[in-house]
Amino acid sequence: MKPHVLIVDDSLTIRMDLRTLLTTGAGFVVTACETKALAQKVLKTRAFSLVILDVLLPDGDGLEILREIRTSEDLAHLPVILLSTEIEVRHRIHGLSMGADEYVGKPYDGSYLVHRAMELVTERSSARRAAEGGAGLSGKKILVVDDSPTYRASLAHVLRQDGCDVIPAQSGEEALSLLSVEGVDCVIMDLLMPGMGGLEAARRIKQSIGTSHIPVVILTGHDDAATRAEGARIGVDDFVLKAPELTMLRSRLRGLFRNRPAAAAGGGNAARRAGSSPDLPPPSSRAGSRARSVFPGAGSLFDQVVAVSGLSSVIGPSTIVRACRRAGIEPWSMSPEDLHRALPAIRETLRMFLNEEDSERGIAAISLLARDAASAAS
Repeated sequence: MKPHVLIVDDSLTIRMDLRTLLTTGAGFVVTACETKALAQKVLKTRAFSLVILDVLLPDGDGLEILREIRTSEDLAHLPVILLSTEIEVRHRIHGLSMGADEYVGKPYDGSYLVHRAMELVTERSSARRAAEGGAGLSGKKILVVDDSPTYRASLAHVLRQDGCDVIPAQSGEEALSLLSVEGVDCVIMDLLMPGMGGLEAARRIKQSIGTSHIPVVILTGHDDAATRAEGARIGVDDFVLKAPELTMLRSRLRGLFRNRPAAAAGGGNAARRAGSSPDLPPPSSRAGSRARSVFPGAGSLFDQVVAVSGLSSVIGPSTIVRACRRAGIEPWSMSPEDLHRALPAIRETLRMFLNEEDSERGIAAISLLARDAASAAS
């Protein structure tokens, strides 16, 4: 059966163009609609393999559809590509719960979008087959860190129903003590706790040789750009909005564990996505859309630029690619000199997505990276 894609965009031109690209270029079946209300209706009446979603719709916010998908037991598995102009999304992208699998800006590159659509559909299909074969959360040992006994107990109960071995902790200090004597597969940690907060505990986990390989998921009550940027620099693998319903968290954990074997085989946090395309970095250098794929100082120069830019992992890779291309630079094979030439375009892009302070901090980090790379090459 051919994969069925839902396109939600109020532009008739874009709907027709995407329909042609996806049907002729990838063999997909396409349903296209122009409003939020119609999209919500068709999502309830038929099964889809992928959703391509505009952020701004005539009757509402496309991000509301994304949230509904990610909090639905039946739809949470659906891969979603956000499609919007950078100007429209720059003040809204930070409000995402990071539930999108990819962000593609308008004007879009048709070959890139088709490749990502095929990749996401194949990726999710393989994951579902693995889940049906028994893979998932079962047998994983997870350290749950939260100062709220109620929320900690609720999360532990749900994870144990999924077959996890749960170790509870009420503070960052207690979590570090437990990790010194207990090996775990993942740490789920609240951002704000008395004493040592989640980011500081995550920093210590990632800086320790014995625990740096452990994925860390931060629970946060509000999606904040500066916090995400700091988490990216530390090496936090994912941020998830803290909510009474745990559907999204469970889905994200499954995705995180599905990608860990490939990362481990690569000797660290390797890129999540596989395959190659003229519009994508090679697998060894590509940054993941959900999980942190590289740390500063590791991987290709492109990887390092994405890692220190301050952009979220949803939009970081594709946004830096577009900035480099505007400067006439091939992003994943660029030299330190190329990066210097691309700095003005990258600065302009960062200002679209980040506040002034964060954008200047990002460009300063990238400039330093360019200097260090040039010194190392000489």
